[in-house]
Amino acid sequence: MFGRSKTNPQPVAKPASVSPTRAAGKGVAPSVISADLHVLGNIISDGFIDIDGKIEGNVKCRSATVRPNGLVRGDIQADVIHVYGRIEGQVKARSVSLYASARVQGTIMHESLSIEDGAFVDGKFKRTDKVFIDDEARYEQDVDAAALALPSFGFDNDNDLDEPKGDEELRILENLRLIS
Repeated sequence: MFGRSKTNPQPVAKPASVSPTRAAGKGVAPSVISADLHVLGNIISDGFIDIDGKIEGNVKCRSATVRPNGLVRGDIQADVIHVYGRIEGQVKARSVSLYASARVQGTIMHESLSIEDGAFVDGKFKRTDKVFIDDEARYEQDVDAAALALPSFGFDNDNDLDEPKGDEELRILENLRLIS
């Protein structure tokens, strides 16, 4: 009765389950900002972010959900964004869903948008055909923008004995002298 069976037992198949790492995409576990967490700074993820706490900074991820207790003070960029809580800043996504408890202050850039009755928006909606550009073009634009953002003080490199011509040059030279 309780002895070994003379026949070889067949292994029992375990039911397949979806692991949280596969659900988020690309083998990355979902990130959770819980209600008792307050983040000061930017967050970047290749996966899913579930925000129930406070973030004072920018968020960039594949997909984000801002829960009813969640607050983002900064820009948020993702492929898909579901908002139940508050966002104070720019929202940029292919698909944005605002639910009845949502409160958004800022510009919402979207390809598709759904809004439930009761959602509060103080800002603008910008419908775009293509919210995101490919990474290589974005890198080239960032490099070009960085080059344009460099201050031009009009230094004359031909003769180092020239006196600085403007107040901005004097201030920078004084700061450089203090650093040396």
